[in-house]
Amino acid sequence: MKKYVLFTFALLSTAAAMAQGAHDFKINEVYVSIPACCQQKAAEADSIDCPTAGPVAGYQDEYGETPSWIEIANTSYTTHDIRNCYLTTNRAVLNEELSAPERIAMMSLIPKGDARTNLAAKQRIVFFADGKVNRGTLHANFTLTPGQENFIALYDGNGVTLLDSLTVPVLEAGHSYARIYNKEKDAYEWIDATPDQVTPDAPNEIGSNTDDKTAEWKKNDPYGIAMAIIAMGIVFGCLILLFVFFHIFGWVLNRLAKLKRVQGIKQIHEAGEKIVVMAKEGAETKGIEMENYVAAIGLALHEYMGNMHDIESGVLTIEHHASAWENKDHMLRHAPEIHHNH
Repeated sequence: MKKYVLFTFALLSTAAAMAQGAHDFKINEVYVSIPACCQQKAAEADSIDCPTAGPVAGYQDEYGETPSWIEIANTSYTTHDIRNCYLTTNRAVLNEELSAPERIAMMSLIPKGDARTNLAAKQRIVFFADGKVNRGTLHANFTLTPGQENFIALYDGNGVTLLDSLTVPVLEAGHSYARIYNKEKDAYEWIDATPDQVTPDAPNEIGSNTDDKTAEWKKNDPYGIAMAIIAMGIVFGCLILLFVFFHIFGWVLNRLAKLKRVQGIKQIHEAGEKIVVMAKEGAETKGIEMENYVAAIGLALHEYMGNMHDIESGVLTIEHHASAWENKDHMLRHAPEIHHNH
């Protein structure tokens, strides 16, 4: 029974840890690809409703194409795998009355089995919204529509827990919608990033704002002097702490050893004093220990005071009682009879 309880607890702990890791995934940047023909048509007729044509230059996929893409970041400082999570552009999934299978049917699965989905701390991954899932793990089964708002949601593997969502506004050609850290507000916010600010699979940095602490540290300390001082300080601090710990630990051990020695010496002294007393009392009692005297006297007093015996008169009475056992005839053998033959 104990093993089953421990196994259940381990499963619950693992599930809780995985759920916590999934909540660290955030949509970080979105790029909506606009066909080249649509840019010219939009400029002439204020419309981008046209057939798909060659897209504007952008982030290329494995096939050399530049479709729309969605960047997701692992915002934690530990490694998490985004496999089995779901991406979707269908707002209907927000309906809480939907069952998990119904919601999953409207979403694009991030399959397992690809090492790229295992994101290290602060790492990012880009998924292409081209509707061509047959091209691999990084391709979703939906597309993003230029010229209108696009809803995007990221769901956990259970198909119920919403991890992150946003609505991307209408963007100009080559622009992206990026999540950046605002130092002044000490919070993250979304901005319309210009083409020179689009950073697929890289930290979003707009001016002096950045969500990459490593890049910020490099900028503030290009020669690594502060890093060296901090590292050396940590090392020497740990050495000092170890010295203090072992010094105190050794002092405690010495104190315990001294206490044991003192207790041993005290026991020896007590035993010696007892031997001296016993020898003195033995000389006075001719070798009989005083404890024996005390025990005998105490026992006699106990018996006397406790009336353990009947009160006797002190007179011995012996009376003769006749018995066949004392018949002398029974004690002697009969003499043999002599018979004379005539």
